[in-house]
Amino acid sequence: LVTTEPEQMESHVDRLLSKAANGSRCNVEILPAEDHIPETVESPVEVYKKHPNLSIRVAMDRAKATAECAVVSPGNTGLVMTSAVLTLGRVKGIERPPIGTPMPTLGKELFFVDGGSNVDCRASHLYQFAVLAHLYVKAIGGVQRPSIALLSNGSEAYKGNAVVREAYSLLSEDRDLNFVGFTEGHTALAGELDIMVCDGFLGNIFLKAAEGVAETMKTMLREEIKASYISALAAKTFMGGAFARFARRIDYAQFGGAPLLGLNGNVVICHGRSTAIAIKNALLLGCKLARSGISKLVARYLQDHYQLVKV
Repeated sequence: LVTTEPEQMESHVDRLLSKAANGSRCNVEILPAEDHIPETVESPVEVYKKHPNLSIRVAMDRAKATAECAVVSPGNTGLVMTSAVLTLGRVKGIERPPIGTPMPTLGKELFFVDGGSNVDCRASHLYQFAVLAHLYVKAIGGVQRPSIALLSNGSEAYKGNAVVREAYSLLSEDRDLNFVGFTEGHTALAGELDIMVCDGFLGNIFLKAAEGVAETMKTMLREEIKASYISALAAKTFMGGAFARFARRIDYAQFGGAPLLGLNGNVVICHGRSTAIAIKNALLLGCKLARSGISKLVARYLQDHYQLVKV
């Protein structure tokens, strides 16, 4: 744990963890961070350079010096990403680290990259995103041959822009990937795919649109139920459990956070409004990442597929 107030935090954390562990001592270290994040972060790189004792920099420095470690942060996303890349560095051969984002669907969980870290991408970037997601879903999700699709404006092979069509060729050449072609916006959440790949511009729009639709559906349903006393009574009596399960299925807290892939280290980015449950799940994900040795898996994969990777 990294904080600007280590003394106050230490006693508070000790008390909470001791209670959670039924009185047992927990091995928690409190690291001091003297610098404060400016109220307005216009340039994450400048903030990173000017404030060496920011909590996120202290955490990244410790992660770089510690084996089997992960950084979990609900802080400023741009600053977390900048600190991760400049401190931990990328695996050799990886051009741009993407954000991997888990999403609920009608079937199995969808993991898509990029969730917003790389707006302008080349075909080689999309190919590498697919490789990183493939290795992540295998190592963390336990899916031995995850299905992968590119987000496009049609399912036919000739659809998409020039970058997407070139990425289609690259993915098709890699026989170690289970590439199934293009997917469209209305089929991506059908629950048949393990991985969806797109640039960060489309990915962030896709993510926020999905979140917006989910919230809109919840609000519209709530309004219709409250429209009459009979509807409200029937919903509470007969549908309360179904509504609760629906809310849990679309709640971001169940996923905890989104991993930043392709680094020489492990980083999980959380929502700034993360609940206690979300932070708990993000910490559990961080533990899985730290134990998986995924950066070594990425390096090995790139060595074996050097002809498809721009080094």
